Amino acid sequence: MKKSTFVMSFPLMLATACGATGGQDDQEAAPEFAASQEASSLSPDFAARYLDCDEFAGVGLAPLASVAPLVPGDYTVIEAVPGMAIVVAQSADCAEISVNGGLARPGIFAQLGVGVVSPTGAGDRNFYQIAFATTHPILAARLRLLGVNARYAPFMSYEITSSAGSQADLAISVPRPLGLAFDLDGPITLPDPSAPPSPLTTFNYWHQSAWHGNILQENAVTGIRLGEGSGVTLTAVGDDLEAILGSPTLTFPFFSSPESFEEAVVTVETDAF
Repeated sequence: MKKSTFVMSFPLMLATACGATGGQDDQEAAPEFAASQEASSLSPDFAARYLDCDEFAGVGLAPLASVAPLVPGDYTVIEAVPGMAIVVAQSADCAEISVNGGLARPGIFAQLGVGVVSPTGAGDRNFYQIAFATTHPILAARLRLLGVNARYAPFMSYEITSSAGSQADLAISVPRPLGLAFDLDGPITLPDPSAPPSPLTTFNYWHQSAWHGNILQENAVTGIRLGEGSGVTLTAVGDDLEAILGSPTLTFPFFSSPESFEEAVVTVETDAF
């Protein structure tokens, strides 16, 4: 792991293998196992699509000393302030998630990442992914077979409870991987659906695998609209995540926003550099 001193502005949407993965009970493991049996004979590179999604993304800080062991030496961690690395938490609830043009189904996904300098110069924002979870068993299986720290998590939840107009309460639960489990909770102002969307933005999530080298998940996202969520807090449910953050909670001083986006096209490439 290398480090770079870099100050960033984050008006962004934030569309793994860490040893803290935890186990799965049979109910969770069975659909992912079935999907992995099918996926094992396929090309490792693939595409996915997220359609019509509500999302939350937050950008905070964690001690560089605890983040550094998670990031391989091929990557340069962004040191936003001395001794502190950028960490991102994201989750989205989508009307459709599909893999390689297959059957689309409603689903949720979430991920944790560390801000890094793009190793290839591509992308608007780049992160080293330390965990990924989804209610979509095929997507989880395809990523996990590549060596990504991905988990099928059917009991994930993403709830927005409206209180008055655009004011609402957000509650997200991400129970897998066990050691990196987290919740996101707090008051939000929902995006204005009539506001002009942001232009196409590309978010790259990277992970290094013993089997497939440096894996790129390129998220090309269209139709992003931002709300306001400065009151949202991450609570580390997993012990390993609490150790990484150096605290049981994390706030998001750089960027904290509920969002909506129309579509994200995800291109997964193995041995990307």
